[in-house]
Amino acid sequence: MTWFLSWVPYALRHGLNLFHTNFIDYPSGVDLANGTSSPLLGILAAPATLTLGPVGAFNLLLRLAFASSASSMFLVLRKWCRWPAAFVGGLFYGFGPYMVSQAQTHLNLVFVPIPPLIVWCLYELLYVQRRNPVRIGYLLGALSGAQALIEPELLVLLYIVVSIGVVALALKNTVRLRQKFEGLVRAAIPASVTFLLITGFMIWSMRYGPGHLVGTAQPVSSLQLTQGDLIGPVVPTRNELFAPAPLAAKAATFVAGNFSENSTYLSVSMVVLIFGFALRWRRTRELFAAALLALIAFVLSLGPTLLINGRASGIPMPERVFAHIALLNNLIPVRFSFVVYLFVAIAFAIGVDKFAQEIFFVSPTNFWQGVTRVSVAALIVASIALLIPRTPFITKSPTWPPDVYRALAVIPTGSVVLTYPYPVFPFTEAMSWQAAEHMRFRLIGGYATVQGGANFGTGNPPVLGQPFIQEYLMTAQYTRQRYYRMPSPVVRPHQALCKFLSTYRIGAVVFWNVGDNPAKVKSLFEGVLGAPSRITKNGQLLVWLTRHRRCA
Repeated sequence: MTWFLSWVPYALRHGLNLFHTNFIDYPSGVDLANGTSSPLLGILAAPATLTLGPVGAFNLLLRLAFASSASSMFLVLRKWCRWPAAFVGGLFYGFGPYMVSQAQTHLNLVFVPIPPLIVWCLYELLYVQRRNPVRIGYLLGALSGAQALIEPELLVLLYIVVSIGVVALALKNTVRLRQKFEGLVRAAIPASVTFLLITGFMIWSMRYGPGHLVGTAQPVSSLQLTQGDLIGPVVPTRNELFAPAPLAAKAATFVAGNFSENSTYLSVSMVVLIFGFALRWRRTRELFAAALLALIAFVLSLGPTLLINGRASGIPMPERVFAHIALLNNLIPVRFSFVVYLFVAIAFAIGVDKFAQEIFFVSPTNFWQGVTRVSVAALIVASIALLIPRTPFITKSPTWPPDVYRALAVIPTGSVVLTYPYPVFPFTEAMSWQAAEHMRFRLIGGYATVQGGANFGTGNPPVLGQPFIQEYLMTAQYTRQRYYRMPSPVVRPHQALCKFLSTYRIGAVVFWNVGDNPAKVKSLFEGVLGAPSRITKNGQLLVWLTRHRRCA
C-alpha cells in the first residue's frame, strides 16, 4: 500500500500511465488496474506522501479511514434516527470487528466513508423521491466512481446485495412497480455516464490495457475457499477486548485460517437484537430493509458450500453461482461481511432509536413488558461491550537498518536495481525502499498481480529470460520452497549473475542480511562485484554500483 501511495503522485507528476508501470517487475512491467492500486487514496494522500513520505501518508490515511467512515455513517443515520442512536451506529460501522480486522493489512478495504452515502442515494431514489432523480443520479455515479477508485470489489459486493433486495422489493410491490422504480430509471443514465467518465480508463486498462490480466486474480478455487462460517458471527476473535482464549483460538481457524479476512463476528447479543428489531418494527421499512439486506449479505458471505464450525456440510449455497460468471468470479465470498456490517449498523441504530422512544414515551402495560424492556436494554449494552476492540492496536517500526536510505542514496536516479531479498511476498521491503525514495529507481521483481496461468493471476514476479538467478535468490530466502519449480540449465552462479546483470542493464545491487540462507547470496555478490560501494552502520545492508565494474 505504501508503494501505491508513492506511485500515484509520481505517475501524475511525470505524465505516466497510472495503471501500468515497469518500475516493478522490470522489464515487462505490471498492470496495476488489476491490483489494489487505490488511485483516489494516492491522490488524497499526495501532499502527505511528498512531505512525510509514504509510511506517514499510510498512517494518516488509516486513521482517517476509521474517523471518516464512522462520521459518514453517523451523518446518514441522522436521516432516520436521533443523534445518540446514530452515534452508536457510526461507532459500530467505523470501529467494529470488520474495520479492526481488515485494517491490519488492507487500507483499501477499510477506507469506506462512501458506501453509506451510496445507500442514502439509493434510498432517496427508491423511497423518498423528493429530489430530482437526475441530480441524484449524477451524485450516485460520482460516489460509485470514487469508491471504484478506492476498492471496486466492495462496490460490486454492495450492488449485488442491493440488486437482490431491489428484485425482492419489485416482487413484493408489483402494483406500485412503476411508481417505485421511475426515479431509479431516470437516474440510471446520468449515474452510468458519470461513473464511466470517472472509471472508464481504469476499466479499459483492467480488461485491455498493456499487461492486462486474463481470467481471475487468483485461481477461482482459491478465492472460493475464503468463505465465512455459519457460527462465525457468534465466535469472537482476538481483536475483541472480551474474547475467551478457547473461542479466539476457534475463530482463528475460520476463513481458511486467514486472520485478516476473518471479519464476520457480530456477537450473540447483536444477532438476537437485529432479529428482534426486525420483527418488532417490521413495518418500519428502513429497519426491515436493512435487516433483510444484512441477512442476504451474510448468506452470500458463507461461500459456495456451507461450513459449520469449520466442517463442510455439503449444502450448496447461492454464492457458488458467482464462480461461473465472468468478473464476478473474482469475488472473495467472506468480504460480503462488509455489506453485513453496513446494513447491521443501520438496523441497529434505527432499532435502538425506536426502543429508546418506546421507553421514554410509552409506559409498560404489565410486568412482563417491563422485563422485556430491561432484557433488551441489557442486550444493547452487551452488544456494545462485546464489540469493543482490543487496544492499543499493534504497531511496529521497520526491521531494516535506520540508515538504509543513506546507503541507497548512492544509487543513480533511473537505475535498474537487483535486490536480495528478491521482492516477492512477504519480502516486499525493497518496494518500501523504492517508495520512500520516490521511485528513483526500478526494481527487478515485485509483489503485484501478474499472469500466473492461462486463466488466473499470481503475486509471484514473472519468469525472466535467465530464471536461474531468480530461483537462486528466492531459495536463499526460502530454503524449503521453490517458486518457479522449473529446471534451470547447469551453469556456474558467477557466470549466471554476470549475464543477468548485463542482460537487464542493472545499475545497482542491494543485499540485506535476512532470509534462511543469506550467506550464500552475499558470497556470490562479493565474488562477482568485489567490495560494496556503501554499507550501513550495522553492516547488515550492502550496496554495489555495477557501472565500471567487470565481473570477476
